[in-house]
Amino acid sequence: MNKTFNIIYLFVFCGLLLFSSAKVFAQVAPQVQTTYPTYIQNNSATLNGTLTCNNNNYYNYSCDSTGATVWFQWGTDANYGSTSFQQSLSSGTFMQQIANLNYNTTYHFRAVANINGQIFYGQDMSFNTNGSNNYNGSGSLTVTKKVINLSSGNLNWQTVANASPGDVLSFSIVLQATGNQDIHNVFLRDVLPASLIYYGSTTINSITNYNNPVSGINIGTIPAGGSEIVIYQAQVASASNFTYGTTTLSNNATVTSNESGTQIASASVTVTNSQVYGASTSPTSISTGLTNNPITDSFFLPLFFIILGAWLYFSGKIYKFSDWLAEKIK
Repeated sequence: MNKTFNIIYLFVFCGLLLFSSAKVFAQVAPQVQTTYPTYIQNNSATLNGTLTCNNNNYYNYSCDSTGATVWFQWGTDANYGSTSFQQSLSSGTFMQQIANLNYNTTYHFRAVANINGQIFYGQDMSFNTNGSNNYNGSGSLTVTKKVINLSSGNLNWQTVANASPGDVLSFSIVLQATGNQDIHNVFLRDVLPASLIYYGSTTINSITNYNNPVSGINIGTIPAGGSEIVIYQAQVASASNFTYGTTTLSNNATVTSNESGTQIASASVTVTNSQVYGASTSPTSISTGLTNNPITDSFFLPLFFIILGAWLYFSGKIYKFSDWLAEKIK
């Protein structure tokens, strides 16, 4: 009988021991994880991390808004040396931006959490501020540009349009955010060639905007899957600015953003000038042999002397004239 009770006590003791062990293993300690940085620019970046923490009586962890703080350590090597500000977090993802970084420099960072006075560290990660191709995200920007000739009535948007001097054109620039990430700091500039003149009527998503795309328009952030459509008008210069025949004018829209760097979209206008310009109408000096002197330039004066001489000769009075002239000379 005593032996039986001893066996029962042994099974009860083992069961209690297993239950306690299961309870201990079930209550996992908090974890903080460092994740990929985003929005990396020449002098700034956004650091990301994740805190996984449930209220844990066994470990005495309280991951409520007052019991846990998170931040980042960062620097040019794994010794870090700099810290970001601390923020309260119960559980989930967190991010902070760091600035005043050096261009083309490698930086290390890791996420840190303080839960009830105990410090937890995430893994070390690094990034380099080497320009626009170092973004860790799945977002990108697609830019397209087209043109129509309002004066001709051809309202089919295309990459090449035909025009005559003086025609009014309309350009459209479509910016589409593809992927699952917002596109930040989008800036558009469209420099027109000399023979295309900005004509106004700028709209963004059909809303009037008084910024000149030639000077540049700050679009800002385009949400993931969203788009911005910029439309404005330009006028072809007068015929005197073109040679006879056709001239192709190409202009480029340049778009910059954090995630996609610099992109260029183009549209062209083929201008046909049918006017022919003649010779100059300004006076031209051509030598004619005349001196504007009525005596020397007269045609009748020498003719008069020829006729007079012939009359004197054939009338016989030439001799009397010669005797008279000789008498006067004496």
